Amino acid sequence: MTAFLSFLDTFAIWIYLLGVVGILFGIKMLFDARRAGRTTLFTLEQEQASDRAFRAVLVMGSFTLLIAAVAGVNAFVSPNVPTETPDILTPTAPPYTPPLILPTATRIPTQTPLPPTAAPTVKPTAPVTPTLAAVITAAPQPTAPVEPPTAVPPPTSALIYLAPALNVPPNGDSIGSNKVRFSWGVDQFGNLAVPAVLPPDQFYRLAISFTDKDKNAAARIVLCTHENSVDQRTGVNVSDYRTQAVDSQFTWNVTIVRAASQAACEAGEFSPLSPPSATFSFILP
Repeated sequence: MTAFLSFLDTFAIWIYLLGVVGILFGIKMLFDARRAGRTTLFTLEQEQASDRAFRAVLVMGSFTLLIAAVAGVNAFVSPNVPTETPDILTPTAPPYTPPLILPTATRIPTQTPLPPTAAPTVKPTAPVTPTLAAVITAAPQPTAPVEPPTAVPPPTSALIYLAPALNVPPNGDSIGSNKVRFSWGVDQFGNLAVPAVLPPDQFYRLAISFTDKDKNAAARIVLCTHENSVDQRTGVNVSDYRTQAVDSQFTWNVTIVRAASQAACEAGEFSPLSPPSATFSFILP
């Protein structure tokens, strides 16, 4: 059905032209039949002219019906036929797999075997007396085998995560609202490159830095959390330092660390599990 409707829609203009040509041909047949009927004097020829006129009317009617049928199908049937849409496969996001950092292999030196020690040659002693004295030669001492040195394995890297990608606020953003939200971990392709929630002994260490107007020195706000986003509900209220920072400008970055507790993480007692992220800046006008 769909193929037939597509055929009519594609060749409709040619079908219309064929119908117009057929109607014109029927009109010519009708005029010729009437002219022959008026000029002839015989009844048989008049009946034949009437038959030709009837056939001409049938031809015009048939082509008129053809044009009307094609126009009706294109106008009323084709728009109501649903089009077949191909199935679109939605890609599924692959599960997060932490990168595996393998230690660098160290070549173990091979021990070159020592050449065998030649046995000492016993030379005969010239006789001093008629009695020959046997010369006693000390036996050669066996060479102790040299043990190959034990290769010391290189220290295993403690970094098990990639540097988190910073998302919100973007670099150089100007935030007029008092509600500032920080989020990270989604890469440029929209995939979550770090876990959304870390284990109990691992933390996202968020560091927000600015220059204090009163002390003219660098100041820092540190928060450790298991999730990859924080806001005022989780303890970050940067708007309180809006007037305290020079030019109301702040910078921030995130590092994944291992610590005994949140307090130890915020106090600086931790071991890093990822490189520090890039440093973004924002302004609180």
